[in-house]
Amino acid sequence: MGPVIKSAGELVTIGSFAGGYPTQTTKGSRITVADAGVPLANYSPAATDPLTLWKTQPALRKVVGYAARQVASIPWHAYHRVSDTDRQRDAGGRAERLLNAPARFITGFKLWRDVAIDAMIYDLFCVLYLEGTSGKPATLVRIPPRLLTVKSDFLGQVTQIILETPAGTPDVDLTDAPIAVGWGWHPSTAGGVSPMLTLSQILEETRRSVEWRNAQWHNSPKIGGLLKRPVEAKKWDEKNRDRFLQSWRTWRDTPRAGGTPILEDGMQYEKLDGLNPKEAKDIEGRQLTDAEVASAFYIPPELVGARPGNFSNISAFRQMLFGPILGPLFTELQQSVNQGLLGSLDSAAGSYVEMDRDAAINGSFLEQARLLSTLVGGPVMTRAEGRAKLNLPHIDGSDELIVPLNVTAGGQASPQDTGSQNISDTTTA
Repeated sequence: MGPVIKSAGELVTIGSFAGGYPTQTTKGSRITVADAGVPLANYSPAATDPLTLWKTQPALRKVVGYAARQVASIPWHAYHRVSDTDRQRDAGGRAERLLNAPARFITGFKLWRDVAIDAMIYDLFCVLYLEGTSGKPATLVRIPPRLLTVKSDFLGQVTQIILETPAGTPDVDLTDAPIAVGWGWHPSTAGGVSPMLTLSQILEETRRSVEWRNAQWHNSPKIGGLLKRPVEAKKWDEKNRDRFLQSWRTWRDTPRAGGTPILEDGMQYEKLDGLNPKEAKDIEGRQLTDAEVASAFYIPPELVGARPGNFSNISAFRQMLFGPILGPLFTELQQSVNQGLLGSLDSAAGSYVEMDRDAAINGSFLEQARLLSTLVGGPVMTRAEGRAKLNLPHIDGSDELIVPLNVTAGGQASPQDTGSQNISDTTTA
């Protein structure tokens, strides 16, 4: 379901939300103004345009795409806070369903992947809640940052959030709409500063180096040498000259494994030093750009193949990925949704939503099983739960927790503990 936008005079409404008066400035009539610190003659929008860089810079797409996919792979869970020590998950509730299946043809993975890319490339993201109409369900809609204008006062406090629509239609005021919105730091106003501005010089250097290397490969000698014909050789007529040149070009341009060209009239082949892959440093240049971009987004270069790593440090980095590395982005998304959208998704007191990072942080199922059985001193799943884990049908009588006879209160810590060190001093032979 697409956004339902209705206009009554100058008042714009979205679904059941009635906004204020829209601005008169539309995307089609905006004039791009260069930053005061950049000479107008050197200002190039393409050098910092997120879409252009996303399409043309492999390093940027690799790093941002990697991080966004990791964020999008984590499902949303909805909870009700019963007490300080009791939380009840509302798995079938409206909030969890919408966050994981926001609209027809739009999965939760796609929505939150795109939102994460918005946050990392534009330093701005926005998700709008639209109430269902005419029997259609409610949906969550991503608002592209290129259509958003965040207005603020002299203190940097937000005064308006405007959705710019195509020329000829009024812009939409989203200030009081149910939205999850976030942006980064700016010295004087709200709306953030795109990291593309920061990375523009590095990415421009990469673009120019690729262009230079392509020109070198195109213009440098492919065989890496030249032919010398003795001065005393008999004079060539035009027909023989063209015949030899054509035969040489045919040999040069046609793959001939192990073939040898035939020279005439005492000709000699002299090798020339041209550009080679080692001197071009193509691999080193690409790895350096990958590492710079990864570091700019606080991601260890080893995780995107920008720097060699071993099993130990890559495993440690993966353990940190959903914690200190991507944790701030998770926190920002969760707080934005709980503050701006939750009232429309679930109005019950004590309700909240969060992304289930524990599933990714806690390691494999085998590692969790060993740790938990040790912590609780026995099995943690019934046979029915184990069969459900394997997508097997339920069997009557499998709902009770089986405790092995060697695991008792005050005995061994877990079924994995064996050996004489677990025998108490009071045990008799």
